[in-house]
Amino acid sequence: MPFKPSVILASLFLSASLALAAPATLATVNGKAITTADANLFVSKVMPGMSFNKLDPKTKRQVVDQLVNQALIRNQVIKSGIQSTPAFKAQYAALKDDLAVDMWMKQQMNKITVTDKEAKAFYDANGDKMKQGEKKLPYEKVKADIVNFIKLEKFKAMMNKTTESLRAASKVEVKL
Repeated sequence: MPFKPSVILASLFLSASLALAAPATLATVNGKAITTADANLFVSKVMPGMSFNKLDPKTKRQVVDQLVNQALIRNQVIKSGIQSTPAFKAQYAALKDDLAVDMWMKQQMNKITVTDKEAKAFYDANGDKMKQGEKKLPYEKVKADIVNFIKLEKFKAMMNKTTESLRAASKVEVKL
């Protein structure tokens, strides 16, 4: 078979690329790997905008130690059987429902828009409240706060309308 350097180089490049793309194992706990991907996820939650690779060696070690400790505790929790108890199942169901409501409400909030015209009209109508000391703040400085305020007010109104509609379409008995 003739020697084909391009095929060999291509396979070497592909192997090197795959090795770089795969997360490195930083530790193992009872045979389960803790990877750089796990460390990056942890670091990004604790320090938004930061990555594991940017940390100094001492901090990297602290992160890995923390991930090891979490894995050990997680294993102990599983062994304890607490997840099979009625109390856990009830709290888990409540958390799941609360999370679903929270996500739905965020979706509804994200649908709300505030035009520049609405924000400017609010600014003009509430000029007396747009002061710092005796000086009226410029529109551009308070615009983001105004937009957030109007968006929240629209959200409250939308939620009131939604709950009124849901109450009208449902059988509700308040027993106080």
